[in-house]
Amino acid sequence: MSWGGLALSQMARHVLREAVEVAEAWAVIVVRLYSSSPSTNTPKRRQGQKDPRQVGVAELGEETRSKMCEVREETARGPWKHALASLEAIVRQQQGEIQRLRDRVGLLEAEAGHMPASNKRAKLAPPPADAFSPLGDEAVACCASYLGACELVQLGRTCRRFGAGRDGGRPSLVDGAARQMFHETATAHEKECLPLYEGEETHVKVLKELEGLRKPLELDILFAGVSHFEGSKATIKCSSSTDYRFDSGSAISSHIMRSGRHYAKFKVKQMSLSRELRHLSFVRDEINIGIIRPLLKKNDRMDSEFHPVCWDDFRTRYDSDVDFTIRASHWGDGNVNCCTYYGVDGSCYWSSGEGEGNLFDREWPRNEGMGVDPCTMGLLLDLNAGTLTVYKNSRRLGVMMRGLTGEYCWMVTPLMKCMISVERAVPPE
Repeated sequence: MSWGGLALSQMARHVLREAVEVAEAWAVIVVRLYSSSPSTNTPKRRQGQKDPRQVGVAELGEETRSKMCEVREETARGPWKHALASLEAIVRQQQGEIQRLRDRVGLLEAEAGHMPASNKRAKLAPPPADAFSPLGDEAVACCASYLGACELVQLGRTCRRFGAGRDGGRPSLVDGAARQMFHETATAHEKECLPLYEGEETHVKVLKELEGLRKPLELDILFAGVSHFEGSKATIKCSSSTDYRFDSGSAISSHIMRSGRHYAKFKVKQMSLSRELRHLSFVRDEINIGIIRPLLKKNDRMDSEFHPVCWDDFRTRYDSDVDFTIRASHWGDGNVNCCTYYGVDGSCYWSSGEGEGNLFDREWPRNEGMGVDPCTMGLLLDLNAGTLTVYKNSRRLGVMMRGLTGEYCWMVTPLMKCMISVERAVPPE
């Protein structure tokens, strides 16, 4: 193919690609609007937020502007279904334009085969920055505010205009939308729990953390010896091959607690023991519940062992299977990298993971073992005060650990046959 034909083909493909990106953006917005319509539990518009159907209309093309006017009129007359139908018509119009451009590309490629060769490479003039963008920045940000964090990431990938930073060091359109959504929807407690690490993360990332904070807790990182019960990631079971086995596994939540107050309830139900061991309390309550630093499991093997309660050098012992360096810069000055409540007698275990710690401290006030089956243990992690407080069946036992700094995750290490479920809750008065 000649240089002239190649240039024409490249230009046509560029036009097609931009049209596809615009159509995809419209499709995402229509689907999101449909899912959030009044008939499907539409979220209330935040105070001061503009209706996306009324923003940026002056910047649309003639045909699209006409369609959007119809949307406004139909919205005023009838339910959202009419407005959504009009928006879907706009998407279909964009899809028709894509097909027309595809046909045009085919014609250009066919014509290029008959054009005389040129010794000079044709130069393509760059298209205007907003030639194929029907919405202005304000309208894009308004529409994007109806999307979730993962959907914002996808929108940012559709084209440079949505996902790249802007002049003057301003954030991208999608990151600006995420920032607005976080500050307008997060409660005071949620904002306290999720301070932004300036220069290290985007507002889209913090918005994703906010979504995680609102979801039910899960023990989703599993090691050998434990498994999820009946498909629920909030409940794990430990099924040792013997009645008593000191090297059973661990289950950890991937949700990271970086600031504020966090309370979790752990419901423990012990499974059958042999007649010879049933009367021994140290066998019945061999369960550790507590916190550990955020970690990354290096492989998906279910036979990977991890028992931080059993070894005070667990960071080096399990280095081949577990990575603790991913968030080490946010640990603060404290050296308590693992801290658990021991169900047998209520003692506290803590360790730095590098040989420093205190195994089975029985000196903290009002400590006592679980002693009943089933039993609900509560842990209150207050990262403002740096404390870990223990509750038993909604009764406050006392502060088990002080001087905590940085980030932590919930963890359980059962050393016996049992089932443990976790849930986020409000601490008892």
